[in-house]
Amino acid sequence: MKRFKAMVSLFAMTMTGCYAAYYDPYYYDYAYYDPYWYGYDAYYAYSWVDPYGVYYFSAPVTAQVDVNAAATAIADRANTYYTPAGCAGAVASGSTVTYNFNNCSGAFGLNSVSGTVRLELSENNGQLVLVATSTDLTAGGRPYILDLNAVATRSGTQRVVTMTSRSRSPDTADSRNEQITMNWEQGSGCVTMNGQGGSTRGDVTTTATVSGFQRCENQCPTAGKVTVESKDGAFTTEFNGSSTATVTGPNGDTKRYELNCP
Repeated sequence: MKRFKAMVSLFAMTMTGCYAAYYDPYYYDYAYYDPYWYGYDAYYAYSWVDPYGVYYFSAPVTAQVDVNAAATAIADRANTYYTPAGCAGAVASGSTVTYNFNNCSGAFGLNSVSGTVRLELSENNGQLVLVATSTDLTAGGRPYILDLNAVATRSGTQRVVTMTSRSRSPDTADSRNEQITMNWEQGSGCVTMNGQGGSTRGDVTTTATVSGFQRCENQCPTAGKVTVESKDGAFTTEFNGSSTATVTGPNGDTKRYELNCP
């Protein structure tokens, strides 16, 4: 009888959820990786657009952008944004820039970059339009697919880039689609990003919202919140300048990640 009662008690505990719930680790991981990929996309775009309106924008704002001149200016300044010197070989041909990276480091978490990036420029009503793709690219020592469409605008020294990003590490996510808005003061080295979208890995699907995510050169993320929604609930993390990120699951369980930043 005592054994029977114990089995009944164990069954009741299981049915009422007294045991910790299991969540697919991908939900925690995506709350960590998604803002990382925001940072990667952001720095590529920052290096293309930061001089926008200073080096190659035709005044007034409504005038047509000379995309060939813009491509040349971007290529000529490539090594301004990457170290060590000479690691980012960039060549302009018409309105296209081809980068060949050799173990380059940038900012916003982008480091150990090798491979080829193709950037195509066009103009739409005075706005600079950028489309970037990659071949055999690695970042942070892992394969990385750069797949980015962006539109750049400016008002005085303010820069705004709206991006559709399908960029991802293929060993982590099978697909990703994020709509991102990034703004900054020209030459500041600091950007703020907001966005939403989602990803898949196998039969696991997520949606994500990134709000007030701030990255500056030579700093860890200084602010922002990431919320990943899943069929099991929300997974969140916030940034405050620390070199670690803690992702909290629906039941309060946490997973800690080290950030690759100063």
